[in-house]
Amino acid sequence: MTNNQIAKKYSHALMSMTIADMPLVLKELQSFSKLLEIHRQLKLLFAGRIFTDDEQLAALDSLLQRLEFGSASGKFIKLVIAHGQLAAFKEIVHASEAAFNRQQNRVVATVTAPVKLDIQYIDKLKIVIENMTSKEVDIESRIDPDLLGGFVVNVGSTTYDSSVKGQLRLLRDRLVKSG
Repeated sequence: MTNNQIAKKYSHALMSMTIADMPLVLKELQSFSKLLEIHRQLKLLFAGRIFTDDEQLAALDSLLQRLEFGSASGKFIKLVIAHGQLAAFKEIVHASEAAFNRQQNRVVATVTAPVKLDIQYIDKLKIVIENMTSKEVDIESRIDPDLLGGFVVNVGSTTYDSSVKGQLRLLRDRLVKSG
C-alpha cells in the first residue's frame, strides 16, 4: 500500500470520529508532523525497533503531555504508530486537512509571486477565487523570485498562471506550433 493510500484510509478514519474541535486536532497533528520532520530522532524512536512498545508509549505519552495535545490527537497519533504507519504521517495529515476542507466547503489557494503581496491585494484575490470556486478560500502565500512578475495561483489541481514566466512559456509554445 502506498503512502497516499494509507493517508486516505487514516484520514477517513479521523474524519469519521466525532471530534468537537477538529481544527485544533488537525493543527496538533500538523505540529507533530513538523516535529517529526525537524527531529529525525523522534521518527527513529517511534518507527524503529530499537525500543520496546512500552518504552515507545511512555516516551510518546511524555511528549504529548509536554506539547499539551488533546486526547483525540494523542489517540490518533498512537493509532498511527501502533499500526506502523508513521512513515505516512505527513501524507495522513495532508489528506485529513483536505478531507476536512471538503467537508467544510473550503479550499486552500496557494499564491506564488516574486515578492511579498500586500494584504489588500491578497484580500481582493481571495474574493475573486471565492467567486470562481463558490467555496470559502484560505490563502497561502509563497515567494518565488524566478517568476519575474505576476503570480501563479493553485487551487486544488487547477493552476492559474499570470506570471511573466508563464506568459513567456505560452508565447514560446505558440511560436513552436506555428513554426
